[in-house]
Amino acid sequence: MDILKIIFEHDMTLEHLSGHDDPRNLQPDRKQTLASFLTPQKTYCRYYFTGTRLHENRFGLSVLQSWPVVQNMLSAVIDEYTQKSTLSSLEWHRPDGTRHGSFREALEHLNPYDFLISGSDSDKHTRDKMLIDDLTGIRERFEPLTALLDRGHLVLLTEKAHHGSDLHLFSCDNLYESLFQGCQSIIGPDLRCFAINGKRVSSERHFYFETWTLDRPPHGFQEVTPDARIR
Repeated sequence: MDILKIIFEHDMTLEHLSGHDDPRNLQPDRKQTLASFLTPQKTYCRYYFTGTRLHENRFGLSVLQSWPVVQNMLSAVIDEYTQKSTLSSLEWHRPDGTRHGSFREALEHLNPYDFLISGSDSDKHTRDKMLIDDLTGIRERFEPLTALLDRGHLVLLTEKAHHGSDLHLFSCDNLYESLFQGCQSIIGPDLRCFAINGKRVSSERHFYFETWTLDRPPHGFQEVTPDARIR
């Protein structure tokens, strides 16, 4: 049995990734502080895709037997979005400028800590700041990340899992409905999907809920079934 989990957060600011307080609170000048609070803060969406090969106790999206099916579903959802976006391109590219003709093609060549950017090109200076490795994570890279998102790009990071890898997708727009419907199209006897509110994942025990309470998931963890409606 495969378990696919999509952990989502919507309308969120990304400054907290740095581990610091909202920078609007740190202005020394009172007029600047007031002005900054009166200016709407930009918000973003993020989706974390992970999975469990339940009967083998293997954890990671890429180790799922149904990984090719999940790849096709994600590709269909994201290709549809990018065709309608301001970039109007199915291409994806890497920091070194390497291009892929589609999201599906790009997924075939990912390693942990790789990242992809939607569209045919992006600012090289910004891309160069997105290096991620064992010592440097997304917390240290939220500024170039938001710069890319503000220009209309989707940004995909490959996260290292216990076995294989997971995916971390950032966007300006809400993709949740399309992803939910995509999950409905692939569920079956050997694949169950869960949509999880990231604000409800408060511990490692919650993150791996399927190992101890699969049939009675915690509050905010919705199983995607054929007749399920988005909560």
